Amino acid sequence: MRDWLRVAVGLVLVAGTLDLRAQSVTAVPQLDHARYAGTWYAIAGYPSKRLKRCASDVTQLVAEADKASQLQFVEACKVKAGFYDANNITAKAQDKKVLDGRFKITTLWPFTRKYWVFALAPDYSWSLSGSPNRKELWVFSRTPTMSDATLAEIKAKADAMGFSSAKLVMMPQSGH
Repeated sequence: MRDWLRVAVGLVLVAGTLDLRAQSVTAVPQLDHARYAGTWYAIAGYPSKRLKRCASDVTQLVAEADKASQLQFVEACKVKAGFYDANNITAKAQDKKVLDGRFKITTLWPFTRKYWVFALAPDYSWSLSGSPNRKELWVFSRTPTMSDATLAEIKAKADAMGFSSAKLVMMPQSGH
């Protein structure tokens, strides 16, 4: 009887994992780099080593680069000691012929990782971004705050792609 129970539990765990991976992760099919450029406030994100250092005001500044298929990112946050910590990131379109939401980002050459824009408000007022392997997830807004209804809508989109919105940590913003 015990062996049967172990097999049943194992099958349930495998089925749950397959279901998670079966849900598709897609990037936005078209991304206007000029409209995407500007200041983004991190409303929520998955916990990370870098994020643990941040006390508040997590932002991402995006600028168009010299090449049409490239963006420059500056990620910054106010650390617990009171000063700002910033990282420069180069984002290159994963496919230079298609300007969609798929990028390869470089923080320390030659290492790259995938960064995708999964969902975007029609007016570019919010963005759901992260890694297609579901290890990173960010909710960004053009303003330091976001309505609960909009956040709930974005979380539902993330859950539908197999992310766990329950893991999102809210980012305190001082209101700028």
